Amino acid sequence: MSFSSNSVIAKARAVFGRSLTAEDYARLSSKESVADVCAELKRLPRYEKALASANPQTIYRGQLEGLLRRAVFDIFESFRKFDFTESKGFFKYIVMRLEIEQILLAIQSVAGGASDAYIAALPMFLTDFAQIDLMALGRSRNLVEASEMLRGSVYSKAIGELLVSAVETGKLDIGECERRLYTQYYMRMLKAVDSEYKGSEQKELRRLILRSIDMENVVTLYRYSRIFKTDSEELPEKLIHFKYRLSEEVIERLAGYGDAGKIAAELSKLGYRLDSEPPKDVELLTERISLDFLKKTLRLSRSSSVVYFALTECLEIELKNIITIIEGIRYGLEGAAILDMLVT
Repeated sequence: MSFSSNSVIAKARAVFGRSLTAEDYARLSSKESVADVCAELKRLPRYEKALASANPQTIYRGQLEGLLRRAVFDIFESFRKFDFTESKGFFKYIVMRLEIEQILLAIQSVAGGASDAYIAALPMFLTDFAQIDLMALGRSRNLVEASEMLRGSVYSKAIGELLVSAVETGKLDIGECERRLYTQYYMRMLKAVDSEYKGSEQKELRRLILRSIDMENVVTLYRYSRIFKTDSEELPEKLIHFKYRLSEEVIERLAGYGDAGKIAAELSKLGYRLDSEPPKDVELLTERISLDFLKKTLRLSRSSSVVYFALTECLEIELKNIITIIEGIRYGLEGAAILDMLVT
């Protein structure tokens, strides 16, 4: 292992060491306002610098969430500047994933006539790295114009046709847009792993990525089979077409389960185990399974690329937890109820 790889691993584990603890989450969940959450976050090592100039008494939810997103992104970018190993290449996939999130939000806003709300919430720091003009995309007057804004980008190949057909049918299939965009994202990432890595490092990276896809597909299966009542024959087409341990037989069984407990038992047979009592929410179940594995990988792997990838996923989960807390407080939920919704 090179000196540079050792340095990346050491830095990644140091960053992970500043993760919010159970006690931190409990204190944040007990707060009564966004101002109180901001004041508490300013005292935590992870966010004190990013929130140094924030005034808890005047900040509103959107501003706080924007500053937190920027803080996490700055950590990702710090590795891009610091890392001289192959793991540096993963930064572009972080940008791509964030860009996909914004594209989906933008086209929904355009379709629903809410462009102003999208522009107001757009994370401006991302515009310096994105390959498309997100501001212009959000200002599109219709989906045909949005499709034109994507022309020439990799995203146009995935959803350009869908946007144009949505104008003709009057219905935007945002689920299919999401599936195609993330299929493209994972395909590009897996191809990069296969071409740029070898041996155990390649195997570890593929496992991390494919496990992530499996967990996303489990949630998709549950939503379409139990909530949208989709016919079983149509379910496979709703999934991302890369799988690790989800065989056709397993997919069929999972589609028939109506609660998280049965799904947790099935996943445990595949090696997707949770070290605690499974929650009732399927999405929360898969996220907690993923977090357990990411933490273990971050502690034990000797690959800088693998450790960095695991760290980025853990930071995204932490950010989502904080946003969940903020939303829970805004809706007047009790602290205990908010804690039950977190990925820990």
